[in-house]
Amino acid sequence: MSEIITTYKLTDLEQPVPMDREEFYDSQIKEFKKTGKPTMAAELVQVLLFTKDKEIILQKRSKTKNHNPSLLDKSMGGHLQFGDSTTYTVMVECLQELCVPSIVVGTTEDFSKTFKILNNYLENLAVIKFVATHVNNFKKIFKGELVPIANKYHFYLGVYNGSIKPADKEVSGLMYFDYQDLQNEIQNAPNQFTEDLKFFLNKYSAEIESFLKNLG
Repeated sequence: MSEIITTYKLTDLEQPVPMDREEFYDSQIKEFKKTGKPTMAAELVQVLLFTKDKEIILQKRSKTKNHNPSLLDKSMGGHLQFGDSTTYTVMVECLQELCVPSIVVGTTEDFSKTFKILNNYLENLAVIKFVATHVNNFKKIFKGELVPIANKYHFYLGVYNGSIKPADKEVSGLMYFDYQDLQNEIQNAPNQFTEDLKFFLNKYSAEIESFLKNLG
């Protein structure tokens, strides 16, 4: 079944363009081989989840994934289906990839309030907050080749303290890391982690540390 995702021409990042997912990636791989640069961006949500003990939850991508197979990645993420909102996409991806229901809020104030109210329920649902939206080129591995793919991404941070049953086709496993220890793990074995994850940990380090302080 065709999957129609939201994309943008890099010359017009305000006008969404519906496009078949496979067609998008095929076209951008071809463009890379011709010019070395992407011409369009796919719109995605990207989420890092932490436990109340401040461990970061990473997913190990399935070996059947078209790009970045078998690498350790963000807690979850996914493309926006054309016409869907970012909040809706986060909640759907959280269920599809991790089998975890979630509540998504837009501000730090709303997160703090929701976290306090639902603190005793975090074994049953995740509380996730929006952080930022930007466009960036990410190097992704397609059949052993690094290809820059442009993403218009919406980045989120969240907390979840329950069990996770990853979807068989989406995630091959999960790993929990102490946040500080993860930095050392990435330095020691950088090729085991996606470029996406390394980018978000670096770019939003201040936001992540502030978020973790709010967990108590």
